[in-house]
Amino acid sequence: MKVLVAVVVAALLVGAAPAGTYFIDASHYFQSADAEARSRPMVVAEARAFVASPTPSTIASMRRWLGEYDTLLQAVQRDDIYVYLRAEENQNDTSDANADDALGALEDRMRDRVVEAAQQLGSARIASLTQAPSLAPYRYLLEDSLANASHRLNATQARSVELTVTPVLDAAASSYKTLRKSSDSFATQQDAYAALLISIAAARNGVARLRGFHSAAEASYFDKSLSPASVERTLLAVRGSTAYGRYRSVAALAPKPAFSPPARPVAEAIPIILAAEAPMGKEYAGAFAALLDPENHRLEICMAAQCDSTGFSLGFSGVDSAVYYGAYDGTVNAVRALAHESGHAAHRHFMSKNQLIAAYNQGPSFLFESFAIFNELLLLDHLYRAAPNDEQRAYYLNYFLKDATFQVFGSAEETALESAIYRGVDDGTIRDAADLNALTTRIFAEYDSAAANDPQTALYWARDRLFFTDPLYDVNYLFAGLLALRYFSDFQHDPGSFARAYVALLKNGFNDTPAALERRFLAINLRDEPNLVSTAASLVETRTALLAKLYSSGAGSR
Repeated sequence: MKVLVAVVVAALLVGAAPAGTYFIDASHYFQSADAEARSRPMVVAEARAFVASPTPSTIASMRRWLGEYDTLLQAVQRDDIYVYLRAEENQNDTSDANADDALGALEDRMRDRVVEAAQQLGSARIASLTQAPSLAPYRYLLEDSLANASHRLNATQARSVELTVTPVLDAAASSYKTLRKSSDSFATQQDAYAALLISIAAARNGVARLRGFHSAAEASYFDKSLSPASVERTLLAVRGSTAYGRYRSVAALAPKPAFSPPARPVAEAIPIILAAEAPMGKEYAGAFAALLDPENHRLEICMAAQCDSTGFSLGFSGVDSAVYYGAYDGTVNAVRALAHESGHAAHRHFMSKNQLIAAYNQGPSFLFESFAIFNELLLLDHLYRAAPNDEQRAYYLNYFLKDATFQVFGSAEETALESAIYRGVDDGTIRDAADLNALTTRIFAEYDSAAANDPQTALYWARDRLFFTDPLYDVNYLFAGLLALRYFSDFQHDPGSFARAYVALLKNGFNDTPAALERRFLAINLRDEPNLVSTAASLVETRTALLAKLYSSGAGSR
């Protein structure tokens, strides 16, 4: 109890700060822009030298080489964090945006160099080298790199893709953003959207075949540490669940007009987020309190016209984490998103302080997203439980369920649709907007029969921004949502034990496969997809029943 009281008191103190004090102190990374500009050429030169270096063959030389790789990763990331933040603070800052792209590409080349080295060494030599205590911590890095080597483009292929395919994908993503800004509707511009999406799918399918995959979806799942078989088992289990349909039918009964909460300034939102995290214990809640304390300047609320209206976290081995949020408007969705990004930053904080191998501060996106979505659920559950009356309880419980079902069932629809689009483009059955409309309606109806009669369904493919700007990313949210709901279920059952194991996982970083990490720390079997879906569905069904009772009692009406 003393811990919870201390957290709440700290939260109130943090919440007293005026909005203008929420900015990230860039000197956490470099003392000035000039200092970063002086650092960057040296870091780039050292990274290029590493890429050109020969593959070590002895234990001692391999240990030095991998140590150099780790040091360079930290240095490149530090520069990249700095220029990325500056570019997001000013969308007109093309210089820093270009530097961000160049540093990201350089880091990719460094990672490819490790993959190439693993391929040259082979599994037997890697096993032999990593028997040495000094190299044992790098075993997973080398083994994972070797697994990736089998689908690595050679230098000629990579250069061809860079010159011919990448510009097409970049132009398509840029054109989509331009279309979204126009006053025309999705319906009137559907042919233009279709032309962009089909060109993206065709180009990515081609690159996937160069890498030895049958399709872009298969290649994307491999890169995300997922498999087509696992994705299909998950989609099958989700299609077989009735939880989504039950929730939709209850949500449709919501009395009108519904409660609408007032906008919450950042100073009011932070104490709510901290109170939601408090049941996770002193260490976890303390990380959030330090992150969101304006005195530490690790939270930026960027409201100027030139600020990019997005949210993201920063942080890596060697530097502490931070959160940026553009165009914060105080809605429940904005508070939810701030809790989400803060979850990412808390995770980065725990890794940077405890996982000393920089390469293990990076890992599969679906695991990153699972940790962030878990914080959304904690926040929305807190709002529901702290609500002063049934009207507000109904509102927040419905919001919790809407978020939970979208993460799993909505993401399943998006994953199934996007995969089907890529197959259709490949076999010639998807040629225009009419084909995409028909496919979307059919796929969505498999998950929710009411979707077939919803006029908004057909053009969903055009409205999904990620289909165009980050293709085949949505599958991350499907697995992340299932894991987050499992975390929440386990947390409800035994908060103390779960919190300790969960924080240990966050500190550990990514030094093993996702399945091994989830099993070792949280006793979750990632390969039992039907069980994960069943756990999520059970939670949704239980809370849907509570929502139905609130609605039947008149909650939500005025």
